[in-house]
Amino acid sequence: MRLSTFAILSSSLAVLVAAGPIVDKRASFTLQNGKDAQKLNAKFASLSANSPCTSGEVACVRGAFAQCVNGKFVSTPCAGGLTCVALPLVNSPGTSVTCDTEQDAADRIARTGASGGLRGRELESRASFTLQNGRDAQALNRKFQSLNANSPCQEGENACVNGGFAQCVGGKFVTTPCNTGLTCFALPLVLSPGTSLVCDTQADAQARIAATGASGGLFGRSEPELEVRAAKAPAACKAKKREDFTERSEDAPLVRRIAQTDLGAVAQSWQDLCLKSGGDIHTGDPCVQLAGINGINSLLANADPCAQQDNADAMINFAKSKGIKNRAALIDNAIKYAKHPRNALNINGVVPSTPFCQRAPKNPELKGVVHAQLNGVDPGLFGAPNIPIFPFGQPGSCPFGKKPDVKTCTCK
Repeated sequence: MRLSTFAILSSSLAVLVAAGPIVDKRASFTLQNGKDAQKLNAKFASLSANSPCTSGEVACVRGAFAQCVNGKFVSTPCAGGLTCVALPLVNSPGTSVTCDTEQDAADRIARTGASGGLRGRELESRASFTLQNGRDAQALNRKFQSLNANSPCQEGENACVNGGFAQCVGGKFVTTPCNTGLTCFALPLVLSPGTSLVCDTQADAQARIAATGASGGLFGRSEPELEVRAAKAPAACKAKKREDFTERSEDAPLVRRIAQTDLGAVAQSWQDLCLKSGGDIHTGDPCVQLAGINGINSLLANADPCAQQDNADAMINFAKSKGIKNRAALIDNAIKYAKHPRNALNINGVVPSTPFCQRAPKNPELKGVVHAQLNGVDPGLFGAPNIPIFPFGQPGSCPFGKKPDVKTCTCK
């Protein structure tokens, strides 16, 4: 229930931001509204989750929208790319507390005639905490790389798990997927010490961390240049290109990602069969969880290499459960799902193949069944946003049970 509240509140806040009108002529209260918003933002910069508050009070706490409940702030993270700020009202005296981009918030305050940015003073140099915020965000992103849905956690703990925003409930992470094209990252706060977890594009997240002065990208370690990575790919793989794969040249446009338009149909096909299966469709909600949630998440570029196989195993487990009337159709659907390609992302000029799972499936129907690679990916390089790029020949470049032959760029 708590996660549902998060989604609804975040959406309503985002709508509020977009709905703000712009006026050409300043009213008598406009300048004061701007100054009042600046004062609130300055105040919010000093708040933490443990700051004393009055019931019903709203504030921004470490980039999140917060409301005081029983003398303690309860925070709701803003949607991807947004941060909580105080903004001047336009049509009447006063301010509002909402989620917005920092640039838009600064523009809105500037239009009131108030100078000095968000907090009433320009920050000409990085604040004392800025670099540490960037490094802390990198440390969290490194930690999140090792997490999965089964990782142990503390009640109320927030994290990024398989690219989604996750919260620990009952000792287990419950994940809310990000919108299409976005991934969950830890990002540095700008106005106060700390970090926030948001859904953002990889490029924007990297830029935000770089702006703090922290080097090493999202994870705090230097990434090798494209030429170095390409040199590590076996020569045989360069001669055995997948359809539509071309070498990168200086004047060639970068492909941001290779995404698939049929993921919704893939999820719907399972859900339709599941709903008319005659089995227990309530316990664990298999018709939704194995389709539109775990099903789609496991086909994204940042999914764990074994997540797709695990979901296919869960599909077959359901197909073999009591009361199922269309077992053969469900198993056939699970096998087709296991063969489906995963999305691929451009990582610093390379669109790598997606790594293969390195353990056996639980059901014999999936023995020897592996996911396909999309046309256009590099056959000699493997990796993902959460997995450093590695050349063909290393573990993960061939399906479980097969060995790579770098001389022929094949799996035997």
